[in-house]
Order: sequence, then structure tokens, then C-alpha cells
Amino acid sequence: MTRCPWWPPGRTPGPSAWRRAAPCGSPLRTGRPWSRGWLSRAEPLTTLEEVPAGRSTHYRSPVDTTTKEELWAAVEAFDTDAAELAIAKLLWDIPLSGAVAGVVLPFLAEVGDRWEAGTLSVAHEHFVSDMLRRKLTALSSVPPQQVLDDAAARPPVVLLACPAGERHDMVLLCVALMLRERGVRVLFLGADTPIPAVASAARAARADAVVLAAVRPTAFTARATTLRRLAQDHALYVAGRGADEQTVAEIGATALPADPVRAVVFLVGALMELSGSW
Repeated sequence: MTRCPWWPPGRTPGPSAWRRAAPCGSPLRTGRPWSRGWLSRAEPLTTLEEVPAGRSTHYRSPVDTTTKEELWAAVEAFDTDAAELAIAKLLWDIPLSGAVAGVVLPFLAEVGDRWEAGTLSVAHEHFVSDMLRRKLTALSSVPPQQVLDDAAARPPVVLLACPAGERHDMVLLCVALMLRERGVRVLFLGADTPIPAVASAARAARADAVVLAAVRPTAFTARATTLRRLAQDHALYVAGRGADEQTVAEIGATALPADPVRAVVFLVGALMELSGSW
């Protein structure tokens, strides 16, 4: 196992950092549906340290020390029932963005830290990934409210995938779900997807943007010619530790912010500029 491909080493924001990064009244704070007005105000953020702490919200903190201890005890024992009960407690009564940014992403980061420290095995990582994937799928089963309210409007389409050879797609799935919550039509192809298949799907879906994530630059540079052609037809964004400055320039893509929540805000702002009317 490798660390979570998106989260950079040494950066694990606290559970309320994503809320502090949002302006007062933002749906990120209130949990209300995203209106076009709020979507139009989305713009890239700076660093967490530059964002002042905001007012408290009605969300309870997702970090419950006792429940986290129960979760880790269940993971270490491969106890599916106990682990699912603990994660359900942590996710209770939290909107999708809160669940992803306040619980799932920090938990995945800690999984990576424990694996690197030698206290967690690959089997444990697979156990955690399977459990979280099921929970996230359940959380995303209901269409976002703004989609239900305005079904006739064509939302922007974003395709997300990991190139061939890249199997760690959980953080990318979290990004896909947060985009979907904001009314974006998401086409998630997941791990180990050949770039020609990505290009074909993007054409068929008339994707407004394509997001690729990988931990190694070679996942991109080995397919540089194909990716440059893809970037001519669709706005191409890359993420993960493999998306270094030289690689991004070589394939003609745009790098997303390292923090997944900020990446979503960045993408929403870019999609607003691309679509104009959305």
C-alpha cells in the first residue's frame, strides 16, 4: 500500500479545517443545498493557515475519541460489524461534505500513516477501503437536492479516473462525491483505467473536464502524447503526488490543489467559468 495518493505527507488538517475554510453562510457550513448563487461565488482558497476561524456550526465534531478507538480496535481485529457500527456513529447526522472531509479523509490519512509505521497491514487497508466504499456509496445514493429542483438544467460533466497501474482511488472517489453533491454530473471510472478508455468515455459523455490522479509522475509521463491530445479536447486536471510541476507542464494539464476539499472548490469555480450559464 502507498499513502493516500492525494493527501501530501505531513498535512492532515483537523476535522474542522474544511469548515473554517468556508465563508459564513456557505453550504459547506450550513449543510443546505448549493444554489447557483453560492456556486458562482466559489473560488480557489489559499492555505489553511491564512483562513481565519469562523463561527461554530450546528454540526457536531465528527471526531469522537471513544468511537475512533472503537473503530481502530475493530479494524485491527477485522471485525466488520463493529467497524461498520463505529463508522456509522462517526457519520451520523453529517452531510456528505462533512462526512468526507471531516471523517473519511482524515481516517484515510491515518491509515496511510499507520501502514508506513508498520502497525497496519495491506489486508487491513483493503478491509478499510471496502468498508468505506460501501458507506460512501450509501451516502451518495440520493440525488443532490439542486438536481431534483432543476432537473431540466444541464449540469457540467466531470470524468474522474486513475491511470493504468494506479489502484488507489479512494480519495478521488471522495472528490467525485463532493462534486456530485454540488450538482456536478460525475462519471467516476476509478482505478487502473487506460488513458484511451478515459478519452473514449470523455467524448461519449461530452465531459467538460477530466480529472486524473496518481502517486507517480510516470503514470502521466508514460502517456504524455495521449494526454496532450486529451487536453486539447477537454479541460484536463491532474492531482496526487505524481502531478509535479514538470509533469503538469509536459502533458498540458492544470494541477489541482493538494487538499481534496480545496480541489473541489477550485473545480467548481473553473466549471462556472467554463459553462457560464450553470
